[in-house]
Amino acid sequence: PTAYTCGPEFFSDPDGVAVKCARNVPVLFQGLGNLYLFREAAEVQHFDRYLNSGYRQMTARHHMCVGERECEGFYQNTFGQQLTFRKEFYRDDGTRDLSQQRTAFLLARFRIHGKEMTFVNLNLHSVPFEDVNEIAQQPEVTKAAQKRAEQIEILLKELENEGLRDDAIIVAGAFNAQLHETQLLTHLARTQMVKTVATKDDSGKVAAIEHFDRHGRNVTTVERLRFDLHSIHDWFFRLGRGQMVKKYNSELAPVVFKDQLKEQSVFFQPSRHYEINESGKEEFMRTLCPAWADRILYNKKMDTLFRHDSFCASGLYYGLVGEEVHIGQHKPVALHATICLK
Repeated sequence: PTAYTCGPEFFSDPDGVAVKCARNVPVLFQGLGNLYLFREAAEVQHFDRYLNSGYRQMTARHHMCVGERECEGFYQNTFGQQLTFRKEFYRDDGTRDLSQQRTAFLLARFRIHGKEMTFVNLNLHSVPFEDVNEIAQQPEVTKAAQKRAEQIEILLKELENEGLRDDAIIVAGAFNAQLHETQLLTHLARTQMVKTVATKDDSGKVAAIEHFDRHGRNVTTVERLRFDLHSIHDWFFRLGRGQMVKKYNSELAPVVFKDQLKEQSVFFQPSRHYEINESGKEEFMRTLCPAWADRILYNKKMDTLFRHDSFCASGLYYGLVGEEVHIGQHKPVALHATICLK
């Protein structure tokens, strides 16, 4: 990665809406960021907890870099992680320095047409390799999933402590949720009637899990840097837009079941990880188990705004951006909705 400049003005339209980017962006130093575009600034105010009035009026062609100066008023939380912000997240060879994994959330609050709305962007804990030994132990909840659950709880407590429970809230970003891979592999072994072979390393830990069919063919391989269903890999995770494996996508279920946050039904294929194969076609990578890592959730108050009437409800869309186009390892997830504000 190299540093780049986004230019003095990268978005504009005939009505004069513009967003400016005043600085170079060194991509070696990764972080969270939000970009909000408003067509009518007169009806939008930005929350600033350091103002007596609580809100700062947005102005046309206004540029605010939230977090650049503490006095602008913003919420941030790194889940207790002590970050060395000047250490390069990417090494010279392009690989990631996992000790500098950015896990945090940023919160921005607006008053739009008199209604308070809160937007949260987050990046939760991720594990860019397969914990084969843990898969073999068959835990109900993996260590990574438990870590993400704790981070979500920190976010929910922050919302409560800041008195935002009556706001309409959207929480979006890299939840990095994983499928329950132990259950998935158990299902494959049972339905395909295969023989399961576990290989251990010198320390006695499970280093690989493989499935062999009755003809001795290897049909599944799971290693630290490999999750491969061989001939059915891409087909299996794409079939019915991922509906074959949707029942293993249950990591966020406790949050939804407790009615803390809601989510639209997931009728799109997993959002990660993609690559171009030797034939020039896009397929799921075979280094990690595909998953719905990127999600958009919201609270009950926002849900009522989505469903104010039949027109609003019918305009809901929750799905992938660029489903048929290769745009990187992760496909962005979008929620398009008509919200009743007046």
